[in-house]
Amino acid sequence: MVDLSTVGWESALRWLLAAALAAWALWWLLGLALVLVDRRLAARLGPPVLRALLVTGAVVATATPARAGSSGPLEGLALPERPLTRAAPSPEPSPPPATRTHVVVAGESLWSIAQDHSPGGTAATTSTEVARWHDANRDVIGSDPDLIHPGQRLDPPGAR
Repeated sequence: MVDLSTVGWESALRWLLAAALAAWALWWLLGLALVLVDRRLAARLGPPVLRALLVTGAVVATATPARAGSSGPLEGLALPERPLTRAAPSPEPSPPPATRTHVVVAGESLWSIAQDHSPGGTAATTSTEVARWHDANRDVIGSDPDLIHPGQRLDPPGAR
């Protein structure tokens, strides 16, 4: 038995590959002798054995990891000091709900819109908010704060 700690991996691999090559050569000689003795037996055994050898060779060829040699054109190059890919851009924060444009729907009034945007307020604070909403959107609403129409876009007070 070969002691890998004294021989080394490369020498052991060379020995294993030489043994595999010798076994392959013996297999071909045995196959040639079988063809010369009995052609029908060789025709029955040949294809399944050939398929098995091809599959084994394909598995061994694809399962063996590639390794660069110790001396080559890329030996000694420094690794980059920064990542080569860019970080994903952070999404832009959405504006707070109070600064979003409000689209008037049927059945709404400026009072209900002011209450929705400042819940929990008293009638006095809601009245103040209605005045602020009207002042901020006078060009859309017009002079009468009680007359708004579905589809109008109203900006909250202080959004402009």
